[in-house]
Amino acid sequence: MLEIYKKLPKTNCGKCGVPTCMAFALKVKNAQLKIQDCPYIRKEDKELSVRKTTLTMEDNYERVSSELENEARHLNFREVAAAIGGCFEVEHGYEIIRLNMMNKPYEMRKEGLFEDGKYCHDSWAKIIVYDYIRRKGNKPLTGDWVTLGHFPDTASHVKVFQRSAEEKVAATFNKNTGGLKARCKELGGVEDIGRMKADYICRFDLLPRIPLYLCFWGADEEFSASCKLFLDTSAEAYIDIEYLAYLVERFVELFVTLLPIQ
Repeated sequence: MLEIYKKLPKTNCGKCGVPTCMAFALKVKNAQLKIQDCPYIRKEDKELSVRKTTLTMEDNYERVSSELENEARHLNFREVAAAIGGCFEVEHGYEIIRLNMMNKPYEMRKEGLFEDGKYCHDSWAKIIVYDYIRRKGNKPLTGDWVTLGHFPDTASHVKVFQRSAEEKVAATFNKNTGGLKARCKELGGVEDIGRMKADYICRFDLLPRIPLYLCFWGADEEFSASCKLFLDTSAEAYIDIEYLAYLVERFVELFVTLLPIQ
């Protein structure tokens, strides 16, 4: 993804139909857009992209998810569920781990990941859940809040993404703290007390042992609203930080694109 981002103008002009260059790079990485969809890509980069047509990014993600699935489904489900905060059940003789990701229920079965009783075909959802399961983090929350950029070896684009995500939330709910609180409740958030002063702090469990803390400062006569997103330092024991960045991006997109709350 970083290589894609380097080829972009980094102006967040929005002419590609995506609000930021970071989000555009992620969509190209996920084979949801082509790099040629950016009007400012150099001709040589367009031609290079056209020549690389052997496999789509989705093919690559499906391969990764299949490899992780094969590892995850052979684990001891009872031990895993206890380690990651999932719920272990035996239903009709079959072992199941139930867990929520971004307030949505999933089931890990020996056949793979299921949602709404059907096999999940979302490669990224599978990669995230399988990686979370196979790591068996089993590490208590430290209570220390950090940004994505705090974790070792975090790529520079992740730091850029976090800043963009925070600005997006602040702009969407500028002078609308009531709407932000309603959106938090809608997405399963719980008001929290943080280690810093903010007008409003809400906790979301992206996964059972991976809380996200949204801190919001409302607009006043002098300043616009601002937002900061924090994670517990234990997160790196549970999931690859690159996957975590994508999970946070999914959360922010959902948070700001649902029907407006007045």
